[in-house]
Order: sequence, then C-alpha cells, then structure tokens
Amino acid sequence: MDDHLESLQGHWDVTSLEVDGTALPVAGARIIIEDDRFISLSMGTAYGGKIAVEAATTPKSFSLHFTEGPETGHTNHGIYEVEGNTWKICLNVNGGPPPKTFATAVGSGNALETLHRAGPASQSKPKKE
Repeated sequence: MDDHLESLQGHWDVTSLEVDGTALPVAGARIIIEDDRFISLSMGTAYGGKIAVEAATTPKSFSLHFTEGPETGHTNHGIYEVEGNTWKICLNVNGGPPPKTFATAVGSGNALETLHRAGPASQSKPKKE
C-alpha cells in the first residue's frame, strides 16, 4: 500500500465542516478508511466507495469514487493534508476538478472538512444493525 494512503488508514471524526461558505453541524460525522475503501457516515446517511490518493501534486490530491449510498456512481475530487492526527480535506462535491486551496465560497461546490484521528480502522467499523 502507498505510504500516503497508509497515513489515512483508520477512523476519523469530523470536527468542522463548511460547504459553499456556510458552516454546518458535524455531530456524529466520521470517515473510516480501510485499505483503498472509505465509509462516510453523516447525518444518518452512509456513503462508501474507493479512495485514491495522488501525493505528487501540491497540495496532495485524492478522489472518492462512490459505490454505495446516495452518491453511487459519482466521483468527487479534492485536496488534503495530514499533520499528526489531523486530516484536512477540501473537495468539490459536484464532481468538478479538485479545489486549488483549502477554502469554500458561495457557489463553489466545495466542502472543507477538518477531521481528527479517533482510532485504527479495525477498531472503528460501524456496527451493522
């Protein structure tokens, strides 16, 4: 596994979220990365799919290809940085190219999230009901 993808493995709690320049609540939102798969749980909805990272870009970039949930068939592109146990991402939720900076604005289609590592993926899978 690529070292950059390895650095994202685990359970991440969303600590802040801004979409199109507006701050949104994050209660209970989280992302789990295991191998090249992701699960995103937010506001009672689960999304899943494959994550690919491209560390050679500045800033580093990634894509999320959705194979489960309401966004099935779509791909979002974004940028990211990891510092210690903090992961910051900014992605275009409309399927456009990745943002150039870690910022959102009205009508941009960008989501800016800050996440904090909560544990390894093997210990943080959502419970099946």
